[in-house]
Amino acid sequence: MVKLRHIAILVALVGLLLGGAAQAQDDGLKLTGWPYEVDVVTENLGRFTDQTGHGAVFLPFPSNEYRDKMVASFVAGTEFDVAYVRDSYLAEWASAGWILPISDLEGADELLADLPAGIIEQMSYDGQVYGLPYYSGVQTMAYNAAHLEAAGVDAPPETWDEMLEQAQMIKDAGVVEYPILMQLRSGENYLLREWETLTASRGGRLFDEDFNPLFHLEGSAAWEALDWLTEGLDMGVIDPASLTDDDGTLLMAAGTTSFMTTTDYTLKAMNDPEQSNVAGDVKNALVPGTDEVRSGTWGYVRLYAITNNAQDMDAAWQLVQFLGGKDATGVYYVPKRWALEFGLGFSPAPLYEDEEVRNSISGWIDPDLLSEQSEYAISRPYRFVPFFSDWEIGSWGPLQAAILGDADKGEVLNELAEEWNELKEDWGY
Repeated sequence: MVKLRHIAILVALVGLLLGGAAQAQDDGLKLTGWPYEVDVVTENLGRFTDQTGHGAVFLPFPSNEYRDKMVASFVAGTEFDVAYVRDSYLAEWASAGWILPISDLEGADELLADLPAGIIEQMSYDGQVYGLPYYSGVQTMAYNAAHLEAAGVDAPPETWDEMLEQAQMIKDAGVVEYPILMQLRSGENYLLREWETLTASRGGRLFDEDFNPLFHLEGSAAWEALDWLTEGLDMGVIDPASLTDDDGTLLMAAGTTSFMTTTDYTLKAMNDPEQSNVAGDVKNALVPGTDEVRSGTWGYVRLYAITNNAQDMDAAWQLVQFLGGKDATGVYYVPKRWALEFGLGFSPAPLYEDEEVRNSISGWIDPDLLSEQSEYAISRPYRFVPFFSDWEIGSWGPLQAAILGDADKGEVLNELAEEWNELKEDWGY
């Protein structure tokens, strides 16, 4: 249930809906999400209409405002039938009853049988599955092989300390001024997940299995991760744009960045001559570790879910199946299209055996390294508690201040731990 202390905020957010998305026709299904490749989504919906006879329109919200606008929409009695869902707020939306489980719907068992258990787990809350995958994958490292060669570096770094050393060599050689880009800006897809990567690759976790904080313990992997960021910024090898940049992919594609952690699918654009100045030079490597830890990362899944206010449940479920599963011809049309044209990671097992998909992937990423990287992925069950989103949003400013040295790290981390524990107690965890 939504906490009373949040009601005033939620009601105020209803106003964000005004002008947030174009008004849709009264007839047909309404899909919402963030505005990634809107034209492609619209084309896909046209195919859905041709196959099923159900009209459908895509009404996206800005990515960084998506959660707030959707919470306001749910509180107001949402007009949307199907919505994109990120892992960081699945539990919040499911526990509030804003999205509906699909576990018992006709045809769900067949589609879920094609998915890995880990993906199903990440789409689940309280024993129920809440949708089908939009895309999935792991966080990996991208590097510019030409930059390393120009600085006399033979291979990408295996540890974070080696990355700082190599970055200094690249900087000293005059290749680029700031070799490392870390995505540290405020936002759901930036600072916290970068911290998770840096922590996991040091063999650590932000929380234990009972959702108790570990990050505030002095000497923890999470604490060391923040120290490393501060060191890199002080050395002048981590780009200050890390704290404000909206899309690190563009800087890598422009040739001004040598190293960055990124979601696996972005390497497709980085190696596309029509989108990148350094196509062919960008390679994937394992996320660096330490002398004791080879690597570490996390996996992710984004999904399609039916809202609690869907006007035609059968039609909404058909749309979810079309987008995240099979179309009327029995093929994984939409997931395959995302994989072939944009490099988005996929979950259905049959696509791994699809020759066209396999040939496409090997053209822009090393699939063997990507497969090995997935072996080091940790689970992040704390992201599936309903208060995670509130805590995450409140963490961005303090963490940036700690990284920059504008606030004491120990004090910041202890305060964040206290805030987490208060939320945990309020929610009865």
